[in-house]
Amino acid sequence: MVTRRRQGYATTSVAYPVFLITLEHAGLPIVWTFEISDRRNQSREIVEWVSSNRDARFVGFNNIGFDYPVLHLLLRAGHTDAMTLYQKAQQIISSQDGEGRWAHDVKPSDRLIEQIDLYRIHHFDNVARATSLKVIEFNQRAPKVMDLPFPVGSMLTPEQIDTLIEYNRYDVSQTKQFYHATVPMIRFREELTHKYNRDFMNHNDTKIGKDYFVMMLEQRGVSCYDYNPTTGRTPRQTKRHEIRLADAILPHIQFQQPEFQRVLNYLRAQTITETKGVLKDVTATIDGFDFIFGTGGIHGSVSNQCVESDDEFVIVDLDVSSYYPNLAIVNRFYPEHLGETFCDIYSSLYEQRKQHAKGTAENAMLKLALNGVYGDSNNRFSVFYDPLFTMQITLNGQLLLCMLVEWLLAIPDLSILQINTDGMTIRFLGADSSKVLIDLQIMGSHHRTEP
Repeated sequence: MVTRRRQGYATTSVAYPVFLITLEHAGLPIVWTFEISDRRNQSREIVEWVSSNRDARFVGFNNIGFDYPVLHLLLRAGHTDAMTLYQKAQQIISSQDGEGRWAHDVKPSDRLIEQIDLYRIHHFDNVARATSLKVIEFNQRAPKVMDLPFPVGSMLTPEQIDTLIEYNRYDVSQTKQFYHATVPMIRFREELTHKYNRDFMNHNDTKIGKDYFVMMLEQRGVSCYDYNPTTGRTPRQTKRHEIRLADAILPHIQFQQPEFQRVLNYLRAQTITETKGVLKDVTATIDGFDFIFGTGGIHGSVSNQCVESDDEFVIVDLDVSSYYPNLAIVNRFYPEHLGETFCDIYSSLYEQRKQHAKGTAENAMLKLALNGVYGDSNNRFSVFYDPLFTMQITLNGQLLLCMLVEWLLAIPDLSILQINTDGMTIRFLGADSSKVLIDLQIMGSHHRTEP
């Protein structure tokens, strides 16, 4: 069932506070609308309807964070008025910017009907990715995008309530369309939930990978959380007041190019207290090409040029497969509190992924497990938090690419067209293609045997 609700309240003698809930069958054009107001109180009918459909699932947009907690209050009470539900809604809204933003969430075990939240599955609950249903409607090329027809907190006349009902139904129809676009993601989560007997249903992609990695760590006896009977579980972490970058950079990294060596010497001399935005204007220029370094990775590109392959020159993209996971695996980088078993599990997951065909749930989940962990090493709420591990990955990642660049530039007539976090694009004489491939093979073997 696809759900949406609205409520209003304020100041005229001929108007009512109102709560509406509209539901539409996900596979059929069947719509139910219930109203709670002074003109019509269908709160008991709502409770009865939900009770008779307990085997269904409610699908919504931010329903876990907003719609369901309001509905849960009604379901627990059995009967209530619009003002009580409006006040609950306002409490949820006012808590969104503080530490209590999840305080009103109802635990899955306490929910009276299963919830599927498209907002969370698509990770729109992340501040950087936050997206409204109106933006979704625009992106779905909806025939119209309707805003709430009355200010929040308004009392509504009977005619206005009817207008709000139509608005609510349109919102639900658009949510239903977004649901159908999300069905493959939901099926993937169903497969994982069934196979591992663990609830993945409302996880975003990154959270799926991280939770699976935690599950593997715990199976190997690595404690990921501390448990307190009063405060509940808290993630184990390695917090650092400062980081000497020399402690993060592999000792065998050296350069012949003076520009690269200058950057390396500068980085090794730095001590930082945070891991975002601390490397600014760190650039090496070689043969007119700027290599721009940062705490997140390296980048650079030729500009104002159109470069094409021709009868003489070849253009090749070089990408490192699972670069960040393999940096941890090969060099035994790990969050200090999780120990070296972390690297063994990382390696095991990487090998497991090769055994599953692309397009399978296992392959997708293992890819998420491999890629999601690095980013969370700089998340102060995560069990993987260790900013030194973050810097080991990002600094060595870009410096090792620069070592490859230095070796490649020793080949006559070879140039770098662009470089990014996990690869680069090069241009070289077609007659030298076998030599370049042989050199890369030797370089790759050399890298793998470094301590």
